[in-house]
Amino acid sequence: MNQSDNKAGSDTSQLLADIETFSRQGPVTSQEPVKPEIHREVLAFPDLNKAHVGDLGPTVPKATPSAAPTSTPGQVDAGSGSLLARLKQQAETLQKGTEEHSAAKEEQARILSDGIATAFHYLDDVIKQLNIIKPSNPREFDFPGNILFANMGWIEGATDFRRVPTASDDHRYESLTVRFRIAAGRDIVVEREGTSVEPFRKLLHDYSIVFTADEKMNARNIVERARFTFPCEIKAGFVLKADYEMGNLVLRTRNIDRFGMMEFKLQPADICQETLDELTKLFLGEKNRFLQMFRRSA
Repeated sequence: MNQSDNKAGSDTSQLLADIETFSRQGPVTSQEPVKPEIHREVLAFPDLNKAHVGDLGPTVPKATPSAAPTSTPGQVDAGSGSLLARLKQQAETLQKGTEEHSAAKEEQARILSDGIATAFHYLDDVIKQLNIIKPSNPREFDFPGNILFANMGWIEGATDFRRVPTASDDHRYESLTVRFRIAAGRDIVVEREGTSVEPFRKLLHDYSIVFTADEKMNARNIVERARFTFPCEIKAGFVLKADYEMGNLVLRTRNIDRFGMMEFKLQPADICQETLDELTKLFLGEKNRFLQMFRRSA
């Protein structure tokens, strides 16, 4: 047997031994594989820049250190041209506009509430004085059907106010009310026949006039005629209300200057000494400029 045959036999024996070992223990390597380094709180892998025995190829060169990042860990630096920066600017602009709008609405609401408060304190004092003085009212009121209410005087009056009925705005004034009666101390008697009885009855109800009716019925139990008796007295008043949505004041009157209702729209700046004086003259039946200063809206 020559030397090459001895070598071949030796290789064969080694190969058989390796196969036997593999079947029992798995592959045999010249060194242990790289394992992850496990710490208590952080899972880290070995630095690949460090050389290991049996590494293939050249060692990976280390990168040149760069400047430290300006943002904190977990943040992305939003430059002035980034999408995030633009979104932030839009949000800030919208928020600023909303805050300015809210501040403007709050200021407007305060002005409206102050206007109601000013008018109430003035008119409350006026009514108290009129309840003592009881002045005459020179105004003549024409009731439909050629009926005249005249030579009347002040009987009594009262004022009241309401605040906005919400928890957040309950410090604001919502409206003020003035009610009063004027009368002549005599009765008015009116007769109506047939189909005119019910329309006349409805008019008396609409204008808040208290009356009695002496009705005459026919054989078919239908009213033929009626005699209406009522005092020469007028129940009148008005309401001044703050419209917080529209930003103005609404004045609604009843049986003032004439029978029926009138409505006016006022601005907060209109609540001043002149306006309140002219309004007082209006419901006292004195010569005034209120109807020239403010046009009726209804």
